[in-house]
Amino acid sequence: MIIRLLGALILVSLLALPASAAELRLTVKGVRSDRGEILIALYDNAEGFANAIAKAATRGLVPDTGRLIGTSMRAKAGTQSTVFTQLPPGRYAVIVFHDENDNGRLDKDGFGVPTEGYGFGNDAQGLLGSPVFDAAAIAISDVGVSTSISLIYPREPSVKDESEYDQFIGKPNEPSR
Repeated sequence: MIIRLLGALILVSLLALPASAAELRLTVKGVRSDRGEILIALYDNAEGFANAIAKAATRGLVPDTGRLIGTSMRAKAGTQSTVFTQLPPGRYAVIVFHDENDNGRLDKDGFGVPTEGYGFGNDAQGLLGSPVFDAAAIAISDVGVSTSISLIYPREPSVKDESEYDQFIGKPNEPSR
């Protein structure tokens, strides 16, 4: 009888303990302007992460049903931070992009290359595309984690690039020879 009572007491005390939860403190580095907003999303599975990347240019991150949690904040040039709380221990892949024109999507050029800033957890990059979930996943234990992501922006054409382009293509409204 005493053993059963002690067993029940131990079980009740274990159930009364709060579930283990932690936080992810995320710093976004290299925001190039005050225009638009910074969109951040966390994914707890590879399928949701891959779908988000595939649809970022058409749907964006906000209406994403595969996303575990997300946030947005007005852009401020430099560094910005946010905290995700009450996360159960696990692995979370992070996607961040700077929606400079406020259209809710990651804009891309005709070749599918982003024209706005973007980044992934662990500053992961893919070889000829986006990284996979495992590369961008950050492990969260019950004590929490601090990490940063540096945004990647497309290179702005230099004066030399524009000059070479003009020589190759010709300047607009310039008669051909």
